[in-house]
Amino acid sequence: MKRTTLSLTLLATLTSFSAVANLEQQRQTYQKINELLAISQSDATQKLAYDLFEQIKDYPLAPYAEAQLLNANKANLMLTDIETYQQKNPNLPFANQLKKEWLKQLQEKQDWKTILDNAGKLPLDQGSQCILVQAKSYNAAIEATQNTVQSEPNEKTEEKPTALLPKFTQDDLATIWLTGQSLPSQCDALLTQWHEQGGLTPELAKQRAVMAYEQGNSGLLSHLEKMLKDEKNQRWAADLNALLKSPANLMDDDNLFYVDLIPNKPLEKRVVLATFPAYVKTLKEEDIKEPAKYFEHFETWAKSFSLTPEQLLEWKKLYLSQFFDSTNTEFQNWRDEQLTTLKDDSLTERRIRMAIREKGDYAKWISLLSDTAKEKEEWQYWIAQTTEDKLKSKEILTALTKKRGFYAMLAAKELGVQYQPEMLKLVEPTSKPGAMPQIGVTFQAELARIAELRHFNDSTNLNSEWRKLLDNANFEQKLQLSEYATQEGWYDLGVEATIQAKAWDYMSLRLPNAYTDWFDLNLNGKKISRTFAMAIARQESAWRTDVTSSANARGLMQLLPTTAKLTAEKTGLPYSNDAQLFDPFNNIMLGTAHLQELFDKYGDNRILIAAAYNAGAQRVDQWLEKAAGKLTMAEFVASIPFYETRGYVQNVMAYDSYYQILQQQSQQLFSKEETDRLY
Repeated sequence: MKRTTLSLTLLATLTSFSAVANLEQQRQTYQKINELLAISQSDATQKLAYDLFEQIKDYPLAPYAEAQLLNANKANLMLTDIETYQQKNPNLPFANQLKKEWLKQLQEKQDWKTILDNAGKLPLDQGSQCILVQAKSYNAAIEATQNTVQSEPNEKTEEKPTALLPKFTQDDLATIWLTGQSLPSQCDALLTQWHEQGGLTPELAKQRAVMAYEQGNSGLLSHLEKMLKDEKNQRWAADLNALLKSPANLMDDDNLFYVDLIPNKPLEKRVVLATFPAYVKTLKEEDIKEPAKYFEHFETWAKSFSLTPEQLLEWKKLYLSQFFDSTNTEFQNWRDEQLTTLKDDSLTERRIRMAIREKGDYAKWISLLSDTAKEKEEWQYWIAQTTEDKLKSKEILTALTKKRGFYAMLAAKELGVQYQPEMLKLVEPTSKPGAMPQIGVTFQAELARIAELRHFNDSTNLNSEWRKLLDNANFEQKLQLSEYATQEGWYDLGVEATIQAKAWDYMSLRLPNAYTDWFDLNLNGKKISRTFAMAIARQESAWRTDVTSSANARGLMQLLPTTAKLTAEKTGLPYSNDAQLFDPFNNIMLGTAHLQELFDKYGDNRILIAAAYNAGAQRVDQWLEKAAGKLTMAEFVASIPFYETRGYVQNVMAYDSYYQILQQQSQQLFSKEETDRLY
């Protein structure tokens, strides 16, 4: 019996080794196919790649390799080949891409009949639709030519279609043309012919120019300027582009869009409406002596262009926002008078924060909020602070403690109770010990592909596959996929699944214990807690290792390369290039070191550390200087001027508290330095 068990164990081990070796061989073969086709798509290369493909037909990424082969053979690609591929792989996007390539080949060959015969099977993107309209126009012109030959057999007629585009396509062309976005190259031939035959009128060119202006597409405006032939229209387009680059030109009498002379026509009105938000930002406080009187200029403009009362109201809100923090007493009085009348929640909330920062009467501003806005946890907390009814105040705070987030934590602290938000747990379907979870069986092919894409760091296809998988999953399956991803170490995908499911109460899935060993290693000897460092990483990247922000912050803890370099120099840690920040260990190493730098500056105050991590220490110091040591912790957080930073600090503090619970740490909602300090 012992011998049999040993034999079975050895057999299982050998089988496992064999499977791993086979998988590694398949990966190498798959990679070689990609490498070969990236270098050359000659017949010989395609033959070699196809022979390699025959060896990996059972590999999870075989459909990707097959799509590569079909694309490499685009010159001979048949629609039936694509449809066969699509039937085998209905959930992959490559069939649609292959159809686009096939269609472009037919366009180059001018095979209009084949295009029209398959019109119902074509992709719906703009480029494909342009090719379809082009095929219709050529086909109609060919038929017209053939009819002419039949009716006038003695005259020589060229077979090439040169007549005007048939009338039925003019509406199609105008529809294609009228967009503020640049059109794909597949549309060029069709639109060029249309333009040459007089279909593109100056009015249509102007309509598109205004659409481009509304979308801030300066490149398209420059292109349209060149297309307009006469000097007057070219000047019109040039001045429109100049206005886009410098909204102050609205008051330049050398510009055709000078607001006091521009005619009240539909296109010009759209230009003024699109320009005003940017124009208001060019106004300087020192140029405005009487704010109410100055706004009368805009009321005159509104009348000239027949603006609705709602549109004028939006202008007033923009004007108020521009000078909201003015130190001009006259403007402050006018602003408050207007806010009382407008009762706009966004502006009123801004005024509440100002009153909190100035230790003023914020209760009267809270009273102007809509009933919906008053129900926000933040304003419920501040209502509890101002009400004279102590019983009512306690009732509000008690209700808040049942919620999630920063203000629930504040309420728990004030009431002196344990903060324990509801944390739901996933109840997975029962399965045999050691067996694959049911969700892994249901989506076996998809998850196998995702695992391999993860291996190759193919984030584009990986994220596309995961989104598609989540789109096809119900709520329970999304939760199970989140759990599966977390167990596989795909922490970012697990978090994404909870977001798609809106599973806000499933804290263990929303906040996975990611990279805990590396956090522990890099926090050794530092005064930063693991839960706080992980809360920062979770807020910064949602555990995506490859993400880059618009400000060029990178990786798990979203470090700027400049910050990483300075931190490395100060601490003696290794850092050689920006790509290093996409490595989880390196990012955690430098991110936690930077947190310690901020701890050294601000002490055990996560409010200030988190704010500085997000907005920079220089800005935080400016806010502290303005607050002048008179604000409580809650007042300081509520009055942080940056919306993003304010939300960031609140989320990080909440995530820290959740991680404390999930990791069974002793709970510390707020440190003594955070609560005792006046900011």
